[in-house]
Amino acid sequence: RMESGVECADVVHGDYFMGGMMVINGLMALVLLLSGLFHSFLRRLGQPSIISHILAGVVVGPTFLGRAVDLRRLGMQNAGSALGDTIYYLRIIFMFFLGLEMDLRYLRHNLRRSLLLACGGSAISFLLAVAAGPFFYGMLHPSFAATFHPQKLYASTALFILVLTSTASPVLIRIVTELKLTTSETGQLAIGAAFATDIASLTAISMMVVNPTIFGHDGKPLPSRSSSCSMQFLLFLWMALVVCVAVGVAVRAARLINRMKWGRQYVSKYELLGMLLLIVGLSLAVQFMGYSASMAAFLIGLAVPREGPLARTLVDRLTYPVHQMVMPLCFGAIGARLDFAEIGRFTATQFAFAVAFTTAVSSAGKVGGTVLVGRWLGMSAREALVLGFLLNVKGYSDILAINLADKSNVWGDTAQVVLVVASIVNTFMAGPASAAIVRQQRRAFKYRSHCLQELRLEQELRVLVCVHGAGGVQAMLTLAELSKGSSAPVAVYLLHLVELQTARKYAITHLYNNQSLDSKEEEEEDARWGYSWEMEQVTAAVHAFSTYDAAVPVPVRQMTAISSLASMDEDVRNGVEDARASLVIVPFHKEQRYDGRMVSRRGGDGRRQLNQRILQRARCTVGILVERRLPSIPAVQQEEEAMHQVVAVFLSGADDREAVAYATRLSAHPSVSVSVSRFMLPEESRTRMRMSEEEAEDEEFMAEVRARFVSPGQVTYTERYVSNGVETLESLSSMVGECSLFVVGRGGGEGGGGAARNTMTRGMAGLEVEEEEC
Repeated sequence: RMESGVECADVVHGDYFMGGMMVINGLMALVLLLSGLFHSFLRRLGQPSIISHILAGVVVGPTFLGRAVDLRRLGMQNAGSALGDTIYYLRIIFMFFLGLEMDLRYLRHNLRRSLLLACGGSAISFLLAVAAGPFFYGMLHPSFAATFHPQKLYASTALFILVLTSTASPVLIRIVTELKLTTSETGQLAIGAAFATDIASLTAISMMVVNPTIFGHDGKPLPSRSSSCSMQFLLFLWMALVVCVAVGVAVRAARLINRMKWGRQYVSKYELLGMLLLIVGLSLAVQFMGYSASMAAFLIGLAVPREGPLARTLVDRLTYPVHQMVMPLCFGAIGARLDFAEIGRFTATQFAFAVAFTTAVSSAGKVGGTVLVGRWLGMSAREALVLGFLLNVKGYSDILAINLADKSNVWGDTAQVVLVVASIVNTFMAGPASAAIVRQQRRAFKYRSHCLQELRLEQELRVLVCVHGAGGVQAMLTLAELSKGSSAPVAVYLLHLVELQTARKYAITHLYNNQSLDSKEEEEEDARWGYSWEMEQVTAAVHAFSTYDAAVPVPVRQMTAISSLASMDEDVRNGVEDARASLVIVPFHKEQRYDGRMVSRRGGDGRRQLNQRILQRARCTVGILVERRLPSIPAVQQEEEAMHQVVAVFLSGADDREAVAYATRLSAHPSVSVSVSRFMLPEESRTRMRMSEEEAEDEEFMAEVRARFVSPGQVTYTERYVSNGVETLESLSSMVGECSLFVVGRGGGEGGGGAARNTMTRGMAGLEVEEEEC
């Protein structure tokens, strides 16, 4: 029919608007779906999400889906250009959020070493890129001799340098988080060096964007707005002024909103929307003046104040949509531009050689330079190698440089595909290589933990205490201080266990907050966000204990682990191995309420399961502290009066022997009085039972305790005869109020105890429930 023919003609010429919108929505949904599917598989291999996003774009691009669906019938060049045009404004928000995530105060903590590592890796990469740049250009351009122009070769080499020297800090942060190196010195150095490299790369790209040179098909540069050096310099100053004005307006607006919402935790959705519209408007205005809108948005995000409710709201509200929707679409659009079927005259072997050559040059420069500088700074070879592979991750500045080369017609399609594939390969190698080296390093420093029975009193006791917050610091450190005895050395490590929240897991770089605020009111009312507030509270509690509560200051080495409760036991085990601890103490999953009852507060069931996994998997003695306001030791006290009355309960088994061994170490402290209460069956019951091998070990152990500690008067010893669990419970209840600390073995399972223990605990329903909950 004539009408159908008209409709077909409209579709062919791209006038069918609804059809185009349906295709765009379908492409976006497909990119998000494929990105999620790819990442669910690749994350098991330690790969960051950016690789999944690019691969999803390759699938919907001309390489695969584009061959089945001809988007030119709807007026679209290809899937990449269609997605890129559709998410143009979202890309501005994405670049702003990347700048907001890049907290430069993180760089200050290891400024000198981070800058040296960044310069070392980039310097070697720079030299290799200068040497290999002409060869790379000639290898990927078959008509090199016919269309050769020196200015194009120089531009190609400059962009090749940017690609090889760049480091993608957002990708690196995710790899460091998965390797659990966020709070380690290696992880902090890697993030700081990545920030420095990213800033340098983006600055260079910004200077190129001001007045880019566009090349024609014949290889000659097209006429530009300014040709002389003086005009280019004036243009650069003009662009710098425009960007500074835009950044200044955004910063002033952010501070104004913070003052208006002073004392509140978040800003309203209308103020948030207004700020985002202002950022987009300023970026577009800068683009109208001749600069890049995306780069302007990034600089605005870099300059926005991190204090106050506005930054907190921006991070909390934008984290999920940016990382789960905007970021896959932005990098998916890059992958959708690649067409692996059109690689010119190259065969598969030649293409593989080009990718291998580019990957080898990039890896040799980054890894080699970082290792050289790391060894010069006194790092171990493994640590320097881990930093080298981490700093070789790509996927951010290099992609921007490749896009700039595409717009300037510096490289053809083949060169762009080769560089993107090489970037993917470099990033793909970084995660598994770093993880393998870290595992090998931890395996090389494995230790054999000595149980407390084997540890002599004069030997150093290494204790790892774990806390979930500042409230448990005082009791944990008090117990650790009591463990040092009189003169025996003790090494105390405090591991702050921070639960990784989904809404905040991308704000890892905001670990440190600025303490030099403009006014006291802002400092008091600034509700901290990210994890910095929790960490600072624990640090303040440790400082207060060491300054005011401890009788003799004990150095406390503080560590932090940020992970989910499901994997937090692995952090504890790693902390045990790093500290080479003989004893780890974890808090009970219940806390004491104001009325004295023990209740589960935040994550009670998850913390209970965490304690169970630590008990099962830790390679040293584990103690669970059920805190009921354990008093600290004042700096001045009477030596003749012991503040802490400790009772060690001994029934039978290896766990009880370990508990008594720990109590005897506590007895060496001048503020502690220890009493060992041994529960035994009556004589007639024992005669009817045959002594097992474990009971023989109990007798031998208790004989040694009586000889070494009871006879000299250091420990008091009592025997209590019980026939069943009810009598045992009554005997224990009679001691409540007379002591400040019970030390009890867990018993059961590998802790053993035999028939005698089973008889003495039969019927203790209430106590068994608490024991099982541990």
